[in-house]
Amino acid sequence: MSQLNYGEVSSSQRVDSANLRIYERNIPSQILQPYLSVRPVMTKYSLMPIVDPRAPINVPMEQLPIYNSEKVFNPGNATAPWSGYASNVNVESDLQNRIFALQKCSQAVYVPSSDSDLYKFGFKPNNETAQPFPNLFKNEHFSDFNPNPENIGHGVFLNSTRQQLKTVGDLYANKDVYNCVNNLIEQKNPQKDVKPPNSKPTPNSKPTTNTK
Repeated sequence: MSQLNYGEVSSSQRVDSANLRIYERNIPSQILQPYLSVRPVMTKYSLMPIVDPRAPINVPMEQLPIYNSEKVFNPGNATAPWSGYASNVNVESDLQNRIFALQKCSQAVYVPSSDSDLYKFGFKPNNETAQPFPNLFKNEHFSDFNPNPENIGHGVFLNSTRQQLKTVGDLYANKDVYNCVNNLIEQKNPQKDVKPPNSKPTPNSKPTTNTK
C-alpha cells in the first residue's frame, strides 16, 4: 500500500485496498494437506457382503510438506492439518511441563527465552508507507518545574505545613518591604560621581583655584 498515500488517492481506492486485504485473510497462504474421511459401506440390504463395493481410487493424493503455523497462514480455527500437531507433540509437552515431575524447584516452571517471539516482535510488513503525520509520535521536552521552591514539608517531626506556608508568605512580604525601603533611600540619597585621584580635567571644565 505504499502507492496509496493520503493525498494522492481517493477514499474509494483506499476502501478497495482494505477490502482486498480482508479477502486475502480468508485464503491460506499455500495449499493445506487434505484429509479424507472414508465412509462405511452400507451392508443392511446386501447379501453376503464379502467384496468391497467401493470403486478403487486411481488418482494419487498429493503429498504436501508438514504444516507449520509459523510459515503457513491458516484462516481456519483449530481444524488445521494433523501433521502439524503430530510433529509438535514434544513441544506441547515442554510447554505444559510434562517432562518434569511435580516439584517445587524452578525447573518445574516454564520460563520462555528472552529471544523468543513472546518478547521480540519479528513481523516485517511488506508495505513501507511514509507517515503522513510525523508529529503524532513526537516527544515534547518541557523545562524543569519545581512545585516546592521553598523546600517545605520535609521535616521528620513537628512538620506543620500550614504554618510553614504562612511563614513563606511573610518572608515574601518582608522582602517586598525591604526592597521598597531601599528604593526610597536610594532616591533620597543619590550617589554622587566621585572622580578618581590624578584624573585629567576635561576640556570644558574650569580649573579650580584655592583662595585663602
